[in-house]
Amino acid sequence: MNGNSTVDLHVHSTASDGVLSPASLVETAVRLGLGAFAISDHDTVDGLPEAYEAARGTGMAFIPAVELSINLIAGGSAHLLGYFPGHDPAALCDRSTDLGRALARVRTARETRNPRIIEKLAQLGMPLFEEEVLEYAGGDVVGRPHIAQAMLARGYVQSSREAFDRFLAKGKPAYVERERLLDGEALELIRNLGGLPILAHPGLMERSADDLIALIRSLAARGLSGLEAYYPRHSPEMVAALVAEADASRLLTTGGTDYHGSSEDTTGLGGAGGLFQVRASQVAGFLERCGIAVNTEGD
Repeated sequence: MNGNSTVDLHVHSTASDGVLSPASLVETAVRLGLGAFAISDHDTVDGLPEAYEAARGTGMAFIPAVELSINLIAGGSAHLLGYFPGHDPAALCDRSTDLGRALARVRTARETRNPRIIEKLAQLGMPLFEEEVLEYAGGDVVGRPHIAQAMLARGYVQSSREAFDRFLAKGKPAYVERERLLDGEALELIRNLGGLPILAHPGLMERSADDLIALIRSLAARGLSGLEAYYPRHSPEMVAALVAEADASRLLTTGGTDYHGSSEDTTGLGGAGGLFQVRASQVAGFLERCGIAVNTEGD
């Protein structure tokens, strides 16, 4: 792969809270000329077989992935991306495996949480039916983004972002805590399958610079493979700090748009809007660990 090729290693489909189906995402990525692409749905791998079949024979490298919601032993929560290069997506979907059982547990926690959120919204004068929320979910994972869409359709808010900012985010009146995987368990699940665990968008975590570095080093000592340094909402200073820490801790760097396909998603798949893009040369170490050679000569 040419080092100037654009890649997108963090994308969501209808299997979780994205707007486009896995096949449609692949078709769009191929049309845009992406060199490598990963679908990383929230707490589910169910969209991967469809994406894998759509990517077959296109010449674009497809990397199966997932984004896990985790609780940190240091306190707070985070998202952990797991990449499974060379794995059969159908095998990853086997619900009898350790990964399958863990994801089922997380889905159950979401299912018990959603009615409690809906109850709180009703108490705030914004009644919803669970059936309305389910209409916006394309797969088994139903969560706050789908509740936000139902709120938007009812006219309770002007955007999904407003739904989170005013009601659904942590600390807001309709927020309900839920069970997540512990960080050590999530790291082990990914590594036991030969995968690469990557800390997602570290710059969005509400931690001081010193606390963030300490967290990264703690996770690295327990099996973290890398950092998602290149992310649309990371400042240039944050990107530079994460790349420097990755070098110091011998971690890989990755990047992606976190594309969901909503009207509020201004970055575009692969950074199609031109505001943000990840080049293969920036994440060459990660791609090479995935078996994808990157030619950086002349970049």
